[in-house]
Amino acid sequence: MPPSCSRKSFIAGAAMDDEQLRTLFASLTELAQQGPIPVQAYSMVVRNTSPESLAEQLHQRWLADSKFSPIAADIILHIYNLDRGDFGLASCCLALLLNDYRNRLAVRSSSRLMFRNSVRALFGLYPIYLKMDECVSKCFVKPMFNCLDMLLDNNPDREDTKTMGMLLAENGKTLHHLNQYLVDQLILKVREHMCSDEDHINMEIRRIFLHLLDLWAFGWNELAIPDCLIADYVAPTTPKALPVVRKDDIQKQEFGSKESIV
Repeated sequence: MPPSCSRKSFIAGAAMDDEQLRTLFASLTELAQQGPIPVQAYSMVVRNTSPESLAEQLHQRWLADSKFSPIAADIILHIYNLDRGDFGLASCCLALLLNDYRNRLAVRSSSRLMFRNSVRALFGLYPIYLKMDECVSKCFVKPMFNCLDMLLDNNPDREDTKTMGMLLAENGKTLHHLNQYLVDQLILKVREHMCSDEDHINMEIRRIFLHLLDLWAFGWNELAIPDCLIADYVAPTTPKALPVVRKDDIQKQEFGSKESIV
């Protein structure tokens, strides 16, 4: 198990308050939309914030913002490397992740959005914990599978279903290596929903699921899927143009028998 959270600040300096942290994280989110964030951008967080305060603010942010978990992962790994293996922040964040998982029924009942984002955080943070400590990273395996399964349970809405399909498509290869049997069970559940007539299963969801099934069939290798199949994943953006019919043009009109238009 990871060591307990340390009370020290990472680098001496005036502590940032919660509002300053929220503003900083909002700025980092905007920067991330323009491209990779330089490591130097995290220096203010590292210099002036305790592990407990930073973990709580990261936690609140990744629950509220579906795009924030990669930024949280970068911050955790940066501080771990900067502090030469200090697991303080990582331990605090892991405790918050696992607490959300233990209370997943209550979280989902309170807010489906927060539950979906907590699942995204599990998948977003798993790779860095694998880098930091392979043994600790095993704490993620059961929650990742159970939460994907849960996204399709108990009257899922369209966003639940879409999130499950996209997360499994993005992480299927990793999950396959962790437990092939559980991945196959998730695929069976996806097929069941794909063939249903539930209101939340629209064309977009079916395209995501179709791509997911092809990834599974071709060993989670995007390059192995034939182009003729990939073309079907992209929904047409505009309807096909109708042919222009000129006045007195009878070339494509039918009169009586199809054998002759004389």
